[in-house]
Amino acid sequence: MPVLNTGAQRTQIPPFAGAGNLIYRSAQVPRFVGGQGCFLKAADGRRYLDAEAANGTLSWGYDNELLREALNRCMELPALPSFCESELRLSVLERIERLCSEAVGAPGRVELDLGGAQGMETALRIAFSNNGPGTVVVFEGAFHGRSGVTSMLSSSPRYRELLAAWGLEVVRLPSPDCLRCPHAGPAGGCSGGCTQAVARWGSELSGVGGRHHGRKVSAFVFESVQNVGGMVTPDPALLRAAVDHARAQGAVIIADEIFTGMHRVGPRWGFQRAGVRPDVIVTSKALTNGAAALSAVWAREPLADPEHYPPGSHSSTFVGIPHALAVTETVLDRWEAWKDVDKDVLALEDGLRTRLRQLADRYPRLISRTDAMGATARIVLSGHHAARIRELGADVHPDYGLLVASTGMAPDVLNIHPPLVTGEAELDLLAEILDLAFGALDRETAHDPGNGTP
Repeated sequence: MPVLNTGAQRTQIPPFAGAGNLIYRSAQVPRFVGGQGCFLKAADGRRYLDAEAANGTLSWGYDNELLREALNRCMELPALPSFCESELRLSVLERIERLCSEAVGAPGRVELDLGGAQGMETALRIAFSNNGPGTVVVFEGAFHGRSGVTSMLSSSPRYRELLAAWGLEVVRLPSPDCLRCPHAGPAGGCSGGCTQAVARWGSELSGVGGRHHGRKVSAFVFESVQNVGGMVTPDPALLRAAVDHARAQGAVIIADEIFTGMHRVGPRWGFQRAGVRPDVIVTSKALTNGAAALSAVWAREPLADPEHYPPGSHSSTFVGIPHALAVTETVLDRWEAWKDVDKDVLALEDGLRTRLRQLADRYPRLISRTDAMGATARIVLSGHHAARIRELGADVHPDYGLLVASTGMAPDVLNIHPPLVTGEAELDLLAEILDLAFGALDRETAHDPGNGTP
């Protein structure tokens, strides 16, 4: 059987499986056969506590009843030809529109697409339809997908090595990550100079066209928390300055809420943390709980009305498929019925923060800091050990494995974003397994002359 060499790792890959998938980035690749609550069950019977939740998708955990309810909604209409309308689609559009317009304080229209990257491309299509094709401004450290277009927006050059839309002009504002910013003061946080730096473009000297130029900025795209970039939360004042300047220059403001939407980082939408109001919202993961591929793009009126975005501007074969719409309708029912979601997510945040602080106190040589934001948390390590902790977490406990996330863009950050239904017992198990994993890493690096740092 072919193997993939990744340093000391050798991952077995079936001869019929493409090797490029992230499934095969680790030496051990469990094959899962079932799930319930916050746990997955592998073919060998081992149970795994899921604190990665399909990159934040599974807000409700593994709930088989959800899929059964959804299928019952579309039994009479299992498929629908392209370009056909349905009452089910209209219901989904209306409900998502309300969730967005209530937060922004303005009416809008909703377009559907398949996944996060496709949703981002649709958002750009709407922006270009209104402003004309032009420059797109993003932050350093951004991640907005791996498609040909969205790989141009994403910061890592690796995403553009195999496929990229080279004609798209992208300008990157200085990183909002105060831990890595060379201009951060001793006390941390963004300075006045930082907020000025994100609002310099549009002048004759900046090299980036503004409102009065033919080749202007069409869109400013941001994440309220940069998940792939290391769970970075931009300073609210910095983000507000960037949004205000972009709007003054005529750019469409696009909030990438694919990861942060629907209470993942606290409020319903992540942009509410900073008090900004975008023109376009792209959401996906929390709409279907991983049971279907669907994203939604809300655009403030009149950006997506017939005069600015006429029929034929967008098309996708499967955006009207009843199964995906029924899953979305069922998940939206769950969200609507969760009356104490704000309080419950805050309790989960407090539980994560407390346990991770205790972990940091036990391993000060390995852990630089910890943060919790809603139903997400991060452990900032003293070295590039995130992938190793992820491996150790899978098998260090005698009875349970642990699924957590790390990215190539931030190899010193361990990302934790469990289902929102995670309770105290699961948090205790999470802390127990992480303690064992860090204990093992501590022993592995005890004689490292670099004290565990890269």
